[in-house]
Amino acid sequence: MLEFIRNRAKGWLAWVIIGLITVPFALWGIHNYIGGGGTTYVAKVAGQEIAQSHFDNTYQQQRQQLEQMFGGQIPDMFSEQMLRAQVLEQMIEQEVVIQAALGLGMRISDRQLANVIRSVDAFHEDGVFSQERYLNLLARQGMTPTMFEQRVRRDLLAEQLESGFSGTAFVTPQAIDAFIRLDRQQRSFEWLRVKASDFIAQLRITEADIQAWYESNAARYQTPEQVKLDYLEIRAEQFVDMAEVEEDELRMRYEARIEQYRSPEERRASHILVRLQEGASDAAIRASREKAEALLARIRSGEDFATLASSESDDPGSAASGGDLGYFSRGMMVASFEDVAFVMEPDQLSELVRSPFGFHIIRLDDVRGGELTPYEAVRDDLYREVKQERAERLYYEMAERLANYTYEQQDSLSVAAEELGLPIQTTDFITRQGGAGIAANPRVLSAAFSDELLNRRINSDPLEITREHTVVVRVKEHRAAAVRPLDEVRDSIVAALHQQRSSELAREQAASLLTGIEQGTPMADFAAQTGVSIGSRQVIQRDSDGFEPDVIEAVFAMPHPASGGYTSQLLGLGNGDQLVLVLHEVVDADPAEADAAQREQVAQLLRRVNAITSSEAMLASIREKTDITIRR
Repeated sequence: MLEFIRNRAKGWLAWVIIGLITVPFALWGIHNYIGGGGTTYVAKVAGQEIAQSHFDNTYQQQRQQLEQMFGGQIPDMFSEQMLRAQVLEQMIEQEVVIQAALGLGMRISDRQLANVIRSVDAFHEDGVFSQERYLNLLARQGMTPTMFEQRVRRDLLAEQLESGFSGTAFVTPQAIDAFIRLDRQQRSFEWLRVKASDFIAQLRITEADIQAWYESNAARYQTPEQVKLDYLEIRAEQFVDMAEVEEDELRMRYEARIEQYRSPEERRASHILVRLQEGASDAAIRASREKAEALLARIRSGEDFATLASSESDDPGSAASGGDLGYFSRGMMVASFEDVAFVMEPDQLSELVRSPFGFHIIRLDDVRGGELTPYEAVRDDLYREVKQERAERLYYEMAERLANYTYEQQDSLSVAAEELGLPIQTTDFITRQGGAGIAANPRVLSAAFSDELLNRRINSDPLEITREHTVVVRVKEHRAAAVRPLDEVRDSIVAALHQQRSSELAREQAASLLTGIEQGTPMADFAAQTGVSIGSRQVIQRDSDGFEPDVIEAVFAMPHPASGGYTSQLLGLGNGDQLVLVLHEVVDADPAEADAAQREQVAQLLRRVNAITSSEAMLASIREKTDITIRR
């Protein structure tokens, strides 16, 4: 149960949450510009395509996160194939959830979407949402507000469906008691350790042994297939200094976007609501209107607005504060309310306003925002923006020329290098698992080990590393996979034979000791006779220090001993040592000793686990019924 909790507290839910926190930007490339062909996709979920470009960018983002996590070099355990499969699986799972949410009629309102976007710190200036910053950041990523808002809306849909399951998770007091008993359980045990290293001196490794091991384990000593690549690359940043910008053009762009540089106008109002139930009769409508008109007359005759709102308004959220609604912008109130509030002057009192909630009396208290940011304040941003656009245009033109030259002269990069003034660069030898720099990119690896480049020795198509970085590669040298010479690996074979055989001898002795202990011989006698180390009786919990994790896991997996007896077993460690474990006693924790705060902490943990389990079960059920096509 405990391992299950630790292992399950992750998965698609975590990725949905991370996506909402970070609000990731999609990167849009130049694949169609220089690569030709139509839109490609990696998978279809209920007819909805997951675009190749979207997949590639998501994959690159996760690679970069792993590189940062591991100091710039991803460990070998994370193979490219495994990472790509994992990313695709996550994207499919999220699309399954989104499609299910849409099928159930779930929707994200415009107000809910606006609130989420306005809460993103990246779009804030001085702690307040900035429309100008929002648009500029999206533009730099090649996105329109519509594209970005669609992405956020889909993420929110996935969260909405998941929260429907997680919000109903519950835990019984009995489950909390059972968890505490197990989580804080104590076990008393002792052990004998037979060290594999004690047997190495008696081993004799012959040339025949080495030769036999070498032949039977040839795959362990094989060097992988490798290639060394020549390549040409271009980056948009190379063309920034070449891009020229005129002042008149900057002013024209400012004028064309002038409304973007006007801060959103916000209004502060107070209101008194006379509520009207949906589907009210004509008589009820007349009664509500008459009540509202009477209140309006009292205000106009001099009664205090806030006092009347506190005693007469049917809006519990604002009545306590004298009807004050605070500041709001367009899109936050119902249309009929906004249409009046946004044409009023400060301190003005409205006529009756009808909305789906009833009749409102509105008083406008303040107006802020709507100021125009002067040209001088945004001139540098516009300059950088236009400069970048010009650089990208030059980059696209160069990318097209690069594609043409390397296609027309497929057997060499020299012509393209000379015509374009680019240096031919060379990678180190790389394997199919990748390498540094461009060799970490999956498109480069796929091309490098393709039949066209390996056997026909032609140039690759232009390969998009990022939106502003393109390369063309060709194989300079190729090394086929081969078994390393015996002399080169002799020492490692001897070490492997030593470890294997010493571990076998240690296990034989440990098994003999276990048999003797089960027949009643005291552990101390064996320790004295054989010289193996003995551990004194210890009481441990699951989080005890001073023991290998494998030992604690094994001790807590052993069957309970009978009263006055014990259970025993062998445990082999990674270094070849063997342990004889003897479990004497198991004592469950007393749930009554846990205070209210500790019990609540356990309850929250179990609720999270139940929620994740329910969500994953839901996902599996929906996925089984969903038509999914994967393009391998």
